[in-house]
Amino acid sequence: MAEKLSLERLAFFKRLLLDRKKDLLKHTLLEDADINELRSDRSADPFDMAGNATSLELMATLGNNERRELAEIDHALGKIDEGTYGICEVSGELIGEMRLEAIPTARYTMQVQQERERNPQFVERPRRRVISAEDLPMSGDDDS
Repeated sequence: MAEKLSLERLAFFKRLLLDRKKDLLKHTLLEDADINELRSDRSADPFDMAGNATSLELMATLGNNERRELAEIDHALGKIDEGTYGICEVSGELIGEMRLEAIPTARYTMQVQQERERNPQFVERPRRRVISAEDLPMSGDDDS
């Protein structure tokens, strides 16, 4: 087992993850409102209908990616709480800080990640994160 990150570095990564989560939640909620608006638009013009369908498909795809990233952020925050953040889930080795700065949700060292990508049987599809009322930012949360 590798040496864990310092408390100062853990606090840095936690703040990084929480800031990204906050941004994703705000963007996803705005996007959901736009999707609902497009769905309620009952334009009779076939070109408008086709444009709306294309926009809905694109927004849904982007929304799914953001929800997957939210699930990965939640996983990383859970690892911080458990004291296992920055430790590879396969090898038990410390994940390089440069890697964590680039990808704060990284679960594996570069070597393990490369091995997993070469073997398709190991590739996992991240779960899509469902957004609930508890995720909504509180009125005073914008500046924290």
